[in-house]
Amino acid sequence: MSKKVQIWSRTISGQTHHLEVTGDIIRTFVWTVDDEEVLTRKTADDRARLESKEHGSLLVIHSGLGTPRRATYFTPDEGLAGMTGVGGVDLTPEPGSRAAAYERRVIEHPKRYALIETLGGVGGVIAGIVGAMVVAWIVSRISLPDIDLPLPNLPDLPDLPLPDLPSIPWPSIPWPDLPDVQVPEWVKWVANHLKYIWPVVLAFVLAQGEIKRRRKHAEASRTSAEASRTSAEKAADDASTDASDVSTDRGDVSTDRGDASTDRGDASTDAGDVSAEEGQRRGL
Repeated sequence: MSKKVQIWSRTISGQTHHLEVTGDIIRTFVWTVDDEEVLTRKTADDRARLESKEHGSLLVIHSGLGTPRRATYFTPDEGLAGMTGVGGVDLTPEPGSRAAAYERRVIEHPKRYALIETLGGVGGVIAGIVGAMVVAWIVSRISLPDIDLPLPNLPDLPDLPLPDLPSIPWPSIPWPDLPDVQVPEWVKWVANHLKYIWPVVLAFVLAQGEIKRRRKHAEASRTSAEASRTSAEKAADDASTDASDVSTDRGDVSTDRGDASTDRGDASTDAGDVSAEEGQRRGL
């Protein structure tokens, strides 16, 4: 059975970064720059970090089920950003790959993606509550035996006389009477349920950030493709213009040759006329 392969690549600051990932659980990462291998690493981490002092670092993210998400490049000067995963430049996934399909779904259906990620946060909260209830139920069903441990009889410790310390007359500060502030009920409810709410909010915020990142990457890729297409069209136009100029020059040369041939024919005709006149003169 062949291993699944995911490839990312992109040219950044004149250097072509190429990343190849193989495997599902324990993955092998091979990072090359301009066809020269930078490093190879094996790990099962879903947020794998590949670091090089000379070329910077890569952050490769997979889902909990092992689906490739994205590979982000950070320059050597972006050390802190690389550790937090903020910023960087996303590499382009190979067309037709699982990462490319995921990126296309995020861009084409951002609301559905945000909803799925938010529901995932809700599912995590519910799973935590259900898991705690199951553990509590199991513990309540377990009856532990009563074990009597013989403890030694310790002698009574003597009472030590403590000295009477003088009392310190602390100053009395007249604090103002603060107004009685009533917190709204919804604030109390949020405070009591914050541990259940924040994972959902965090999932929604992360989903929005991922959507913006994907749109930015798609726009940059589109701009780069248009620039490459414009350069290719300009080069083709220049080549066509040069070919037209060459054809025109060849036509001019052919015309000049035709004119020269005509001039030679006229010269030959004139020479024939002169010879005829000379013959008539001699005959006379």
